[in-house]
Amino acid sequence: MNAFKGIETNKATGLSAVAGGIAEALVTTAFGLLVAVPAVWAYNYFTNKVEAFDVEMDNSSMELINYFILRRGAKK
Repeated sequence: MNAFKGIETNKATGLSAVAGGIAEALVTTAFGLLVAVPAVWAYNYFTNKVEAFDVEMDNSSMELINYFILRRGAKK
């Protein structure tokens, strides 16, 4: 936004009119990436942990069900 304000103020479209606004935008982008990249890594890490836990719970529940089915079949 400051780049466009610089164009309006200076009535020029050269690089010098927008350089300050571009620099500000680049700094803001860099800080945004510094926050976003670790957040995405953490999200992916915990998502994978939850998915692995889900698989383990599925395996455990199937083992338990199979145990009860076999136990019931042995009583007959």
